[in-house]
Amino acid sequence: MRISKEFKIGLFSIITIALLYLGFNFLKGIDFFSTTNSYYALYKNIDGLQVSNSVIINGLAVGRVSSISFLQNKENNILVEMDIEGSIVLDDSTKAILISEGFLGGKAIELRLPDSISNPLNDGDTLISDTAMGLIESLTEQTLPVADDAGALIRKTNSVLDSLMLSEQMIRKMISKVNNTLDATYRTIEGNRITLSNSLNNIEILTSELNNSAKSLTGVLDKTDIFVDSLNQLELSKTLDHFASTSENLNAVLTGLKQGEGSLGKFLVDDSLYNNLTRSAEDLDKLLIDLRENPKRYVHISVFGKKDKSDKKKNR
Repeated sequence: MRISKEFKIGLFSIITIALLYLGFNFLKGIDFFSTTNSYYALYKNIDGLQVSNSVIINGLAVGRVSSISFLQNKENNILVEMDIEGSIVLDDSTKAILISEGFLGGKAIELRLPDSISNPLNDGDTLISDTAMGLIESLTEQTLPVADDAGALIRKTNSVLDSLMLSEQMIRKMISKVNNTLDATYRTIEGNRITLSNSLNNIEILTSELNNSAKSLTGVLDKTDIFVDSLNQLELSKTLDHFASTSENLNAVLTGLKQGEGSLGKFLVDDSLYNNLTRSAEDLDKLLIDLRENPKRYVHISVFGKKDKSDKKKNR
């Protein structure tokens, strides 16, 4: 039987495609010559997991994702089917954790087995599902507080910058006011330069006069010192002793006067002299009254030298 060239080419193509398929799946961890067991896991979100993604244990590929189904009638969960080598025994506490592979974000399922198998699972059982935080999510979670702190720092910096801008405006206003004040002061000084010059000259003259007065005052103070020295040289104690003895003598004289000693003392103590003087004064007063009322008794005035009749009668 003669085989045609077309048949040979077609058979070669089929064998090549089959080898490529088997090689590609072998590279992904699929061994068509070994038995596998199927296990299931439910996830709320598979985050881009695809069929043929790896199933690993401690970094070793032991299977692959064979199918993914959306269960709309079971709270919109996603059912993932995994084909795992039949030689691997899983426990009912084994967790199927959805993880990220590498920096590119490829997804895989990592099986975490207990240290010892107590309740082995059978083909077709469902594993405990969990989702690990990816690298980006981990970085995001770690950098989020830093970002918040950075945002708070930026807000504080903006607040400080705003305060500095307000302060700068206030400082500019203050400098402007100071410049205006200095200009006004300068204009005032320029306008009163002559007056200020005269005032300074008067102050200089006053200072000179004060210096001269100070010199004169120094001389006065020197004289005062000499006077005080002279007073200090006086025999002040003898003067005071003499004044004391004089006071004692005066007290003795006053005491004698009170006791009636001497003429002045008798005059002060004895009232008889006072009474006599009083009576004499009364008699003198009567005499003066009689003299005023009857002056002819005591004074005779004759213009022609005629004698008084009373004298004639006396002669008869």
